[in-house]
Amino acid sequence: MASRAGAAKGADKTAPPPASRTAVLVFHGIGDQRPMETMLGVVDAVLGEAETDRDAARRKGAIPRWIKPYVGEDGSFDLKSVTTPPLGMTEKRRYDFFELYWAHLMTGTRFVAVLLWLCDLAKRDRSSLPADARGVWYGAVTILTAALLAAVHVLWVMGTGLIGMSWLDVASRAGNAAPQAAVAFLVMGALVGAFATFGLKKGRETGVGLASLFAVFAAIAAWHPLALLTLVPAMACLVMFLGPVATAYGLVGTAGLALFVALWGPFWSLFGFGDAAWPVDGRLLDVALLTLGHPPTTLWLLVFLTLFVFLAWVFLVPYVGDCARYLRDAPDNIEARNRIRKLGLQVLQDLHDQRSRDGVPRYDRIVVVAHSLGTVIAYDVLRAFFVEQMAKARLTDEVIAAFAEIDALPEHAISGGTYAVAATAGGLDWERLDTGGGLSAAEYQAKVREAFAIFTREQVTLDGGKPVASPWRISDFVTMGSPLTHAALLMTEPGTDEALREKVLLREFPVAPPTLSPGEDGRVLFAPKNQDPGMPPVRPRLQHSAMFALTAWTNLYFAQRHAVRGDFIGGPIPSAHSPGTMNVPLETSISGGYFNHTHYWKPEEPLGDRTPHIRALKLAVLGVDACREVNRTRRNLAVGETLAL
Repeated sequence: MASRAGAAKGADKTAPPPASRTAVLVFHGIGDQRPMETMLGVVDAVLGEAETDRDAARRKGAIPRWIKPYVGEDGSFDLKSVTTPPLGMTEKRRYDFFELYWAHLMTGTRFVAVLLWLCDLAKRDRSSLPADARGVWYGAVTILTAALLAAVHVLWVMGTGLIGMSWLDVASRAGNAAPQAAVAFLVMGALVGAFATFGLKKGRETGVGLASLFAVFAAIAAWHPLALLTLVPAMACLVMFLGPVATAYGLVGTAGLALFVALWGPFWSLFGFGDAAWPVDGRLLDVALLTLGHPPTTLWLLVFLTLFVFLAWVFLVPYVGDCARYLRDAPDNIEARNRIRKLGLQVLQDLHDQRSRDGVPRYDRIVVVAHSLGTVIAYDVLRAFFVEQMAKARLTDEVIAAFAEIDALPEHAISGGTYAVAATAGGLDWERLDTGGGLSAAEYQAKVREAFAIFTREQVTLDGGKPVASPWRISDFVTMGSPLTHAALLMTEPGTDEALREKVLLREFPVAPPTLSPGEDGRVLFAPKNQDPGMPPVRPRLQHSAMFALTAWTNLYFAQRHAVRGDFIGGPIPSAHSPGTMNVPLETSISGGYFNHTHYWKPEEPLGDRTPHIRALKLAVLGVDACREVNRTRRNLAVGETLAL
């Protein structure tokens, strides 16, 4: 086996290396995105803003660039690329930027699909959200609960109106049926509780809880039967769609909100502003739970429902709708998700297959940059592409040795850490913000880059006289404002960290470093343990989830506070699951520091490209050495030098 590896190494020397050219593939985020909108922002952040005026370009040291069509296998003429001349003094390197535009494949999102996705999230464990941002969850379940109660109320009013009955007639009939209804609820509660406890084996607590719920209904029927007409259908729908926990919080929130609105006028009347009267005590329950017993509520609920539907159509469907379609694995969404992933696989394969005129593979390094929901899409595409490409990988002795150090990392060996950009002589570098024992994320990434360099070099060979390069040349994965920080909530059914940990241990979700699963000896390589002693030993193979043993993951996010400062959608990748991911918290004064989800590539005035988060994006995409070379090129252009095209 060693002789075959040595022969392969000798053959490698006859094949020319890939050209010094980097491809940057950008995945845009949610919303009504336009082609190239995100990509051009990333290009300006990484290379500096473009200038078409010759004098201004020289004064600013602007790097020239050109936009040209990129028509991949999908035949989309809206996909374009941005290319540069060779940049750098020590190493001349070109940069080509591409965008994976997927918005046109996610059209036709239905309003109901968005609501169902929000209901699914409401059922999950909210504890994975930051403590100061859980108000978003409480607010969402309150609004959903209020909307459902309002809808039931309005439907009752419309229904009774159509048959010529007033709410007083309905109240009279409900009162006549109150004793029978109370007894019926008590009997049903006893039967349901007993069946849940002894028939379904759900335990005594579940049975008592169900019986208690029916007892509450019986008490309401005896005291205020009219309330049941809205509560029973609403509660049934709420428990089914939101779950019991979210329903309880939603009812409390709705009651508080309704009482606040109803008592606002009477409160100010105490100080001489208006003459609104206080509701009588018997009507407070009707106000709190939006029942039929308080007729003035109907008009306000119609206004609320109209506003709710309008805002949902304007905001939720165009923006949250993309998340609802992609993150909810309902049958209606599978086809759209597969179309997007297929396009991503095609573009990545095309970037790996492209050749220069001399037949040498065009790109020796590919960087994937993603924003918002695009980070989840890119993550899915990369893990599928890795499985597909690793079947073509050549694991020589040198490659196996390069993986050995990562493969042998013990559990909890990496302490992770957060980082910021620090200015160095002529360039930029990462500086750790916190301290911790063990291997840092930056040190782990250094091992990954070393393994990547050896792996790509060992793959270069000749096949029938045609140069063959590495099947995996994706050196970096850069995420901005990534919902993967909420992976437990968004990508597991229970929504718990324990459920996410289980998926990681089962290697469904690749992490950095690759997980050490129970019963396995290594993180990156595996070989059958029970090998036939009479046969040559089987060489190790790459684990299908070992992607981040070859690719460095850098995550940028505006640190959020109370869901409104910074970026609530993004955040750190949990170090408990992926400690080898370099997390880079950012701050900005754009929009006063509020709602910064789309500001990762927008510079602050008057700092321009000296803006800290612009520097962080530039360093994450280019790397330390290339960043220094690009900066040197810009300084030379500013003093009158020209670039060879």
